[in-house]
Amino acid sequence: MGRLCGSGGRRPPPFLSPSASFSSSLHSKRSRPFRRLPSLPKPPLAPPAPHFAGRRRNKAPARLWMRMDRWGGCEVFMCDKAFVVERSGVHTRELRVIGPLLSRYPSILAREKAMVINLEFIRAIVTADEVLLLEPLAQEVIPFIDKLRHHFPLKSMVVDVGATQVDNLDGKHAQTGAECELPFEFQVLELALEAVCSSFRSSLSDLNRHAVFVLDELTKNVSTRNLERVRSLKSNLTSLLAGVHKVRDEVEYLLDHNENMAQLPLSWKQAKNQQDQALLVSAAVSSNFPSKTSLARPNPITNQAMGIATSAPLDTDAGNLEMLLESYFMQLDGIRNRIVMVREYIVDTEDYINIQLDNQRNQLIQFHLALIIVSFGIAINTLIAASFAMNLPHNGDENTAVGPFWPFVGATSSFCLLVVIVLFTYAWRNRLLGS
Repeated sequence: MGRLCGSGGRRPPPFLSPSASFSSSLHSKRSRPFRRLPSLPKPPLAPPAPHFAGRRRNKAPARLWMRMDRWGGCEVFMCDKAFVVERSGVHTRELRVIGPLLSRYPSILAREKAMVINLEFIRAIVTADEVLLLEPLAQEVIPFIDKLRHHFPLKSMVVDVGATQVDNLDGKHAQTGAECELPFEFQVLELALEAVCSSFRSSLSDLNRHAVFVLDELTKNVSTRNLERVRSLKSNLTSLLAGVHKVRDEVEYLLDHNENMAQLPLSWKQAKNQQDQALLVSAAVSSNFPSKTSLARPNPITNQAMGIATSAPLDTDAGNLEMLLESYFMQLDGIRNRIVMVREYIVDTEDYINIQLDNQRNQLIQFHLALIIVSFGIAINTLIAASFAMNLPHNGDENTAVGPFWPFVGATSSFCLLVVIVLFTYAWRNRLLGS
């Protein structure tokens, strides 16, 4: 019963419970000497859970705008992009065209309810009834605002009866002189192009006067200061030419693409929408109150006449817009040619200065060649004198010379002078010393 196990230990008695065995083993462990284990490094703390709560976006900064309608009403106010989008009907992404990033790229964009104009310093949104101008207090924008106020004086908002079409008894349409004027958006576009062309012409005139003065000073005195002035003048002309090219290319793009030009008449689209809404209302009223008689068949001649009357204003506006863009395209092309002429004048002056410098450089080379020839002759004489002077007899008296001293000096000097004359003759015959 009490045999030893293979491992040499005793089995626990069967009457001992597992808890008793555990306590006995624990007691035996406590009786052993205590040994502390080395401390392990603590695990790094887990990063905090990301906070998914929605962050409040920074509100777009308000900018200064000016509103002017076709009746001359004007006001200046501070607003953000949301107000401008709601007011003009354009998208927020289209306001980037007149923003600070894309403001140096001229563009004339036609949208459903507005026209976005970005021409140099003029950044505006034009609708059929009003214009929203960005940064109206800038120094270069003030002349454009004065033109707007002079062109659209303050007047009543009552629609002129004489400007509408009145059906005569004979069935003909009476048209007054007010209809011959351009629509509101075309007038604003014309004033914008006129202001930009005037700015280009004034800048070109100032640069032309400055160029005449600077180039005259440069021809008189080629100095570092004058060269720096010419460099600054050329950089200003280059920037002005780049601006004229951008506006000219945008106008040319509109002239080449009739689809984009057809989207610019905003007044016509507004009138068409109002006409469509009126037709829908009249159709709804007629459907609600049908006539006792049978409905008559539509007259194709009447429908055709209505189509012609609808498309005639569009063709007229497109022709007026094309003539307007062509006239300012020719003005911009003329300004570009004038800038090119001023640059050519600067290039011609630089060529003249380079010719002068080359002439002076050639004179220096000729003078250097003459000095080399004279130095060569003197060097030959010095070599001969240094080679034979030590062998000449001398009696110690400084005032008297014995032997062929003076004949020898005269002969060597004459020989060296002859060599110099021969070299000068050779250089003159080969045009190395000028004609």
